[in-house]
Amino acid sequence: MTGDARGWHMALVPDALVNPPDPARAALPDVLRILATGGYGVLQLPPPGEHRVLLAVIADQVAEYAHHGYAVVAVGVRGKPGGDLHWRRLAPLLRHRGVALPPRYLVRSDAEGEEERIARFLSGYDLPVEEQRRWRV
Repeated sequence: MTGDARGWHMALVPDALVNPPDPARAALPDVLRILATGGYGVLQLPPPGEHRVLLAVIADQVAEYAHHGYAVVAVGVRGKPGGDLHWRRLAPLLRHRGVALPPRYLVRSDAEGEEERIARFLSGYDLPVEEQRRWRV
């Protein structure tokens, strides 16, 4: 058996970064490539709209990852309501499951050096060492 390719890291990512519309595609950094390079798995969030049941399922998945030693972050889009992360609905669902809200990074499409800032954010986050020892044997 081989190790987990996700490197014990998961990222909540909005649909806008996974499936960007053509005009935004050129303006946004390649977040999926940055996540893959950083050893992050991706948990895609749905596009804007009412997705109560789906968001509850996603909250369950995030709770499972968090309760089993994964460092979870959220990478959204600056200028979109809630970064397109469904934060107003997802945050209470996560709290209800006993999960701390993941640190968020909101991607800027107009900033030079944005890819480096995203990579720095991702590489700078992990669980405390004692939690890593507990799960990542």
